[in-house]
Amino acid sequence: MKRNCPNPNCFLPHILKNGFYFRKDDSRKIQRFKCKNCKKEFSASTGTYEYNQKKRRVNYPLLKLLNSKMTQRKIADFLNINPKTVARKFDYLGIKCAEKNKRWRKRACKKALNIQIDDLITKEKTKLKPLSISIAVDADSRKILDAQVSVIPSFGHLAEISRRKYGPRKSEHKKGLDKLFKNLRHCVSPFCIIKSDQHKNYPDFIQRYFPKAEHESFKSERGCVAGQGELKKTKFDPIFNVNHTLATLRDNVSTTVRRSWCVTQSPVRLQYHMEIFIYYINHYYLKKLNTKRSLSAP
Repeated sequence: MKRNCPNPNCFLPHILKNGFYFRKDDSRKIQRFKCKNCKKEFSASTGTYEYNQKKRRVNYPLLKLLNSKMTQRKIADFLNINPKTVARKFDYLGIKCAEKNKRWRKRACKKALNIQIDDLITKEKTKLKPLSISIAVDADSRKILDAQVSVIPSFGHLAEISRRKYGPRKSEHKKGLDKLFKNLRHCVSPFCIIKSDQHKNYPDFIQRYFPKAEHESFKSERGCVAGQGELKKTKFDPIFNVNHTLATLRDNVSTTVRRSWCVTQSPVRLQYHMEIFIYYINHYYLKKLNTKRSLSAP
Protein backbone atom coordinates (compact mmCIF):
# COMPACT_ATOMS: atom_id res chain seq x y z
CA MET A 1 0.00 0.00 0.00
CA LYS A 2 1.37 3.39 -1.01
CA ARG A 3 1.89 5.78 1.91
CA ASN A 4 1.51 9.54 1.76
CA CYS A 5 3.20 12.08 4.00
CA PRO A 6 0.71 13.46 6.59
CA ASN A 7 2.39 16.88 6.36
CA PRO A 8 0.14 19.02 4.06
CA ASN A 9 3.05 21.37 3.27
CA CYS A 10 5.25 18.57 1.91
CA PHE A 11 5.08 18.69 -1.89
CA LEU A 12 7.74 16.12 -2.84
CA PRO A 13 7.32 13.28 -0.32
CA HIS A 14 9.85 10.45 -0.33
CA ILE A 15 8.61 7.82 2.14
CA LEU A 16 11.07 5.39 3.75
CA LYS A 17 10.46 2.58 6.24
CA ASN A 18 11.70 3.49 9.70
CA GLY A 19 11.41 0.42 11.92
CA PHE A 20 8.51 -0.92 13.97
CA TYR A 21 6.86 -0.42 17.33
CA PHE A 22 4.80 -2.83 19.43
CA ARG A 23 1.22 -1.70 20.08
CA LYS A 24 0.19 -3.00 23.48
CA ASP A 25 -3.62 -2.71 23.27
CA ASP A 26 -3.97 -5.21 20.38
CA SER A 27 -0.53 -6.94 20.45
CA ARG A 28 0.52 -5.95 16.94
CA LYS A 29 3.75 -4.76 15.36
CA ILE A 30 3.14 -1.46 13.55
CA GLN A 31 5.36 -0.21 10.74
CA ARG A 32 6.96 3.24 11.19
CA PHE A 33 7.71 5.56 8.26
CA LYS A 34 9.74 8.69 7.68
CA CYS A 35 9.50 11.32 4.96
CA LYS A 36 12.98 12.02 3.59
CA ASN A 37 11.89 15.43 2.31
CA CYS A 38 10.32 17.06 5.41
CA LYS A 39 11.74 14.62 8.04
CA LYS A 40 8.20 13.92 9.32
CA GLU A 41 7.85 10.58 11.16
CA PHE A 42 4.56 8.64 11.24
CA SER A 43 3.18 5.09 11.39
CA ALA A 44 0.73 2.84 9.56
CA SER A 45 -2.03 3.83 12.01
CA THR A 46 -1.62 7.59 11.46
CA GLY A 47 -4.71 9.09 9.83
CA THR A 48 -6.95 6.04 10.46
CA TYR A 49 -10.27 6.16 12.33
CA GLU A 50 -8.65 4.12 15.14
CA TYR A 51 -5.77 6.56 15.66
CA ASN A 52 -5.03 7.12 19.39
CA GLN A 53 -7.57 4.50 20.54
CA LYS A 54 -6.60 2.61 23.70
CA LYS A 55 -9.04 -0.35 23.44
CA ARG A 56 -8.96 -1.60 19.86
CA ARG A 57 -9.67 -5.15 21.00
CA VAL A 58 -13.32 -4.34 21.75
CA ASN A 59 -14.11 -2.78 18.35
CA TYR A 60 -15.23 -5.99 16.62
CA PRO A 61 -17.12 -7.45 19.64
CA LEU A 62 -18.84 -4.07 19.98
CA LEU A 63 -19.88 -4.18 16.31
CA LYS A 64 -21.51 -7.58 16.86
CA LEU A 65 -23.18 -6.69 20.16
CA LEU A 66 -24.68 -3.48 18.77
CA ASN A 67 -26.50 -5.72 16.29
CA SER A 68 -27.61 -8.27 18.89
CA LYS A 69 -30.42 -6.34 20.63
CA MET A 70 -28.14 -5.21 23.48
CA THR A 71 -28.22 -1.75 25.01
CA GLN A 72 -25.06 0.31 25.45
CA ARG A 73 -25.21 -0.12 29.22
CA LYS A 74 -25.45 -3.92 28.92
CA ILE A 75 -22.61 -3.97 26.38
CA ALA A 76 -20.40 -1.99 28.77
CA ASP A 77 -21.20 -4.49 31.54
CA PHE A 78 -20.58 -7.48 29.25
CA LEU A 79 -17.22 -6.20 27.93
CA ASN A 80 -16.21 -4.83 31.35
CA ILE A 81 -15.58 -1.30 30.04
CA ASN A 82 -16.91 2.14 30.92
CA PRO A 83 -20.28 3.13 29.34
CA LYS A 84 -18.58 6.34 28.12
CA THR A 85 -16.18 4.18 26.11
CA VAL A 86 -19.14 2.43 24.46
CA ALA A 87 -20.76 5.80 23.63
CA ARG A 88 -17.55 7.14 22.06
CA LYS A 89 -16.93 3.94 20.10
CA PHE A 90 -20.57 3.96 18.94
CA ASP A 91 -19.94 7.33 17.22
CA TYR A 92 -16.63 6.06 15.82
CA LEU A 93 -18.28 2.92 14.38
CA GLY A 94 -21.18 4.95 12.96
CA ILE A 95 -18.85 7.33 11.08
CA LYS A 96 -16.55 4.53 9.88
CA CYS A 97 -19.39 2.27 8.71
CA ALA A 98 -21.09 5.20 6.93
CA GLU A 99 -17.87 5.84 4.96
CA LYS A 100 -17.43 2.13 4.18
CA ASN A 101 -21.07 1.82 3.04
CA LYS A 102 -20.66 4.87 0.80
CA ARG A 103 -17.53 3.40 -0.82
CA TRP A 104 -19.26 0.03 -1.24
CA ARG A 105 -22.20 1.62 -3.07
CA LYS A 106 -19.91 3.55 -5.42
CA ARG A 107 -17.74 0.52 -6.17
CA ALA A 108 -20.61 -1.93 -6.64
CA CYS A 109 -19.57 -3.93 -9.71
CA LYS A 110 -23.05 -5.41 -10.21
CA LYS A 111 -25.93 -2.92 -10.18
CA ALA A 112 -29.15 -4.09 -8.52
CA LEU A 113 -32.00 -4.94 -10.91
CA ASN A 114 -34.74 -5.79 -8.44
CA ILE A 115 -35.12 -3.58 -5.35
CA GLN A 116 -37.78 -3.23 -2.69
CA ILE A 117 -38.47 -0.09 -0.61
CA ASP A 118 -40.42 0.38 2.60
CA ASP A 119 -40.57 2.51 5.75
CA LEU A 120 -40.33 1.55 9.41
CA ILE A 121 -41.83 3.74 12.15
CA THR A 122 -39.99 4.11 15.46
CA LYS A 123 -39.70 6.87 18.06
CA GLU A 124 -37.37 9.49 19.52
CA LYS A 125 -37.64 9.44 23.35
CA THR A 126 -41.46 9.15 23.23
CA LYS A 127 -44.27 7.94 20.94
CA LEU A 128 -45.26 11.58 20.53
CA LYS A 129 -42.03 12.12 18.52
CA PRO A 130 -42.06 9.46 15.78
CA LEU A 131 -39.25 8.76 13.32
CA SER A 132 -39.35 7.06 9.93
CA ILE A 133 -36.59 4.80 8.59
CA SER A 134 -36.73 4.55 4.79
CA ILE A 135 -34.87 1.45 3.61
CA ALA A 136 -34.01 -0.08 0.22
CA VAL A 137 -33.07 -3.75 -0.22
CA ASP A 138 -31.71 -5.70 -3.18
CA ALA A 139 -34.31 -8.46 -3.50
CA ASP A 140 -31.87 -10.85 -5.24
CA SER A 141 -28.91 -10.70 -2.83
CA ARG A 142 -30.87 -9.50 0.26
CA LYS A 143 -28.24 -6.79 0.79
CA ILE A 144 -29.34 -3.48 2.29
CA LEU A 145 -28.53 -0.72 -0.18
CA ASP A 146 -29.26 2.24 2.09
CA ALA A 147 -31.38 3.46 5.01
CA GLN A 148 -32.25 7.03 6.01
CA VAL A 149 -33.79 8.29 9.26
CA SER A 150 -36.35 11.11 8.99
CA VAL A 151 -38.27 13.17 11.53
CA ILE A 152 -42.04 12.95 10.98
CA PRO A 153 -45.01 14.48 12.87
CA SER A 154 -47.18 12.36 15.11
CA PHE A 155 -50.30 10.90 13.52
CA GLY A 156 -53.53 9.19 14.53
CA HIS A 157 -54.98 9.66 18.01
CA LEU A 158 -51.60 10.91 19.33
CA ALA A 159 -51.34 13.83 16.87
CA GLU A 160 -53.31 16.34 18.94
CA ILE A 161 -51.57 15.32 22.18
CA SER A 162 -48.15 15.73 20.50
CA ARG A 163 -48.98 19.21 19.16
CA ARG A 164 -50.30 20.29 22.56
CA LYS A 165 -47.23 19.05 24.43
CA TYR A 166 -44.34 19.67 22.00
CA GLY A 167 -45.79 22.04 19.41
CA PRO A 168 -45.89 21.47 15.64
CA ARG A 169 -43.33 19.00 14.30
CA LYS A 170 -42.10 19.37 10.69
CA SER A 171 -42.00 16.37 8.39
CA GLU A 172 -38.55 15.65 6.93
CA HIS A 173 -39.62 12.42 5.24
CA LYS A 174 -39.17 13.84 1.71
CA LYS A 175 -35.63 14.98 2.59
CA GLY A 176 -34.86 11.45 3.80
CA LEU A 177 -36.26 9.89 0.61
CA ASP A 178 -34.24 12.37 -1.46
CA LYS A 179 -31.01 11.24 0.28
CA LEU A 180 -32.02 7.59 -0.12
CA PHE A 181 -32.61 7.82 -3.88
CA LYS A 182 -29.47 9.91 -4.43
CA ASN A 183 -27.42 7.15 -2.82
CA LEU A 184 -29.23 4.45 -4.80
CA ARG A 185 -28.16 5.96 -8.13
CA HIS A 186 -24.63 4.54 -7.62
CA CYS A 187 -25.64 0.92 -7.07
CA VAL A 188 -29.01 0.46 -8.82
CA SER A 189 -29.56 -0.03 -12.55
CA PRO A 190 -31.65 2.68 -14.28
CA PHE A 191 -33.75 -0.14 -15.82
CA CYS A 192 -34.52 -1.84 -12.50
CA ILE A 193 -37.83 -3.06 -11.07
CA ILE A 194 -38.84 -1.20 -7.91
CA LYS A 195 -41.46 -2.76 -5.62
CA SER A 196 -43.05 -0.92 -2.70
CA ASP A 197 -46.31 -0.39 -0.88
CA GLN A 198 -48.73 2.38 -1.90
CA HIS A 199 -46.96 5.20 -0.06
CA LYS A 200 -47.89 8.51 -1.68
CA ASN A 201 -44.30 9.90 -1.69
CA TYR A 202 -42.60 7.02 -3.54
CA PRO A 203 -43.80 7.60 -7.16
CA ASP A 204 -42.46 11.19 -7.36
CA PHE A 205 -38.93 10.21 -6.30
CA ILE A 206 -38.88 7.09 -8.47
CA GLN A 207 -39.92 9.16 -11.48
CA ARG A 208 -37.28 11.79 -10.68
CA TYR A 209 -34.29 9.51 -10.10
CA PHE A 210 -35.25 6.35 -12.07
CA PRO A 211 -37.54 7.46 -14.93
CA LYS A 212 -36.78 4.29 -16.93
CA ALA A 213 -37.50 1.94 -14.02
CA GLU A 214 -40.65 -0.14 -13.62
CA HIS A 215 -42.51 0.65 -10.42
CA GLU A 216 -44.89 -1.90 -8.88
CA SER A 217 -46.89 -0.87 -5.82
CA PHE A 218 -48.90 -3.20 -3.59
CA LYS A 219 -51.55 -2.58 -0.98
CA SER A 220 -50.26 -2.80 2.60
CA GLU A 221 -51.34 -5.91 4.47
CA ARG A 222 -52.01 -6.41 8.15
CA GLY A 223 -48.95 -7.44 10.17
CA CYS A 224 -48.76 -10.71 12.07
CA VAL A 225 -47.44 -11.28 15.60
CA ALA A 226 -44.20 -12.83 14.34
CA GLY A 227 -41.45 -10.56 13.11
CA GLN A 228 -42.27 -7.63 15.42
CA GLY A 229 -45.35 -6.87 13.30
CA GLU A 230 -43.33 -6.36 10.11
CA LEU A 231 -44.08 -9.75 8.55
CA LYS A 232 -47.57 -9.94 7.02
CA LYS A 233 -50.50 -12.28 7.59
CA THR A 234 -51.06 -12.81 3.87
CA LYS A 235 -49.98 -16.11 2.25
CA PHE A 236 -47.80 -14.40 -0.36
CA ASP A 237 -46.06 -11.11 0.35
CA PRO A 238 -44.73 -9.45 -2.88
CA ILE A 239 -42.29 -7.33 -0.85
CA PHE A 240 -41.31 -10.05 1.61
CA ASN A 241 -37.56 -9.37 1.37
CA VAL A 242 -37.76 -5.79 2.62
CA ASN A 243 -40.36 -6.72 5.27
CA HIS A 244 -38.13 -9.55 6.50
CA THR A 245 -35.20 -7.11 6.65
CA LEU A 246 -37.30 -4.68 8.71
CA ALA A 247 -38.27 -7.54 11.04
CA THR A 248 -34.57 -8.40 11.40
CA LEU A 249 -33.84 -4.73 12.11
CA ARG A 250 -36.44 -4.58 14.87
CA ASP A 251 -35.13 -7.80 16.38
CA ASN A 252 -31.44 -6.79 16.34
CA VAL A 253 -31.34 -3.03 17.01
CA SER A 254 -32.49 -2.42 20.58
CA THR A 255 -33.84 1.11 20.03
CA THR A 256 -36.32 -0.04 17.34
CA VAL A 257 -37.91 -2.86 19.37
CA ARG A 258 -41.62 -2.34 20.05
CA ARG A 259 -42.72 -1.81 23.67
CA SER A 260 -39.19 -1.34 24.99
CA TRP A 261 -37.59 0.89 27.63
CA CYS A 262 -34.69 1.40 25.25
CA VAL A 263 -35.36 4.34 22.91
CA THR A 264 -33.13 6.49 20.72
CA GLN A 265 -32.26 9.93 22.05
CA SER A 266 -31.35 11.52 18.71
CA PRO A 267 -32.15 10.91 15.00
CA VAL A 268 -28.44 11.46 14.22
CA ARG A 269 -27.36 8.63 16.52
CA LEU A 270 -30.10 6.38 15.14
CA GLN A 271 -28.68 7.07 11.66
CA TYR A 272 -25.27 5.97 12.98
CA HIS A 273 -26.88 2.75 14.22
CA MET A 274 -28.45 2.19 10.79
CA GLU A 275 -25.02 2.52 9.13
CA ILE A 276 -23.56 0.02 11.62
CA PHE A 277 -26.48 -2.38 10.98
CA ILE A 278 -26.14 -2.09 7.17
CA TYR A 279 -22.39 -2.78 7.31
CA TYR A 280 -22.80 -5.76 9.65
CA ILE A 281 -25.62 -7.37 7.64
CA ASN A 282 -23.94 -6.91 4.24
CA HIS A 283 -20.38 -7.86 5.18
CA TYR A 284 -20.77 -10.39 8.02
CA TYR A 285 -24.28 -11.77 8.50
CA LEU A 286 -25.18 -12.50 4.85
CA LYS A 287 -21.71 -13.90 4.06
CA LYS A 288 -21.93 -16.25 7.03
CA LEU A 289 -25.47 -17.27 6.04
CA ASN A 290 -24.46 -18.00 2.44
CA THR A 291 -21.47 -20.06 3.64
CA LYS A 292 -23.74 -22.21 5.84
CA ARG A 293 -26.16 -22.75 2.94
CA SER A 294 -23.37 -23.80 0.57
CA LEU A 295 -22.00 -26.27 3.13
CA SER A 296 -25.44 -27.81 3.79
CA ALA A 297 -26.28 -28.13 0.07
CA PRO A 298 -26.05 -31.71 -1.33
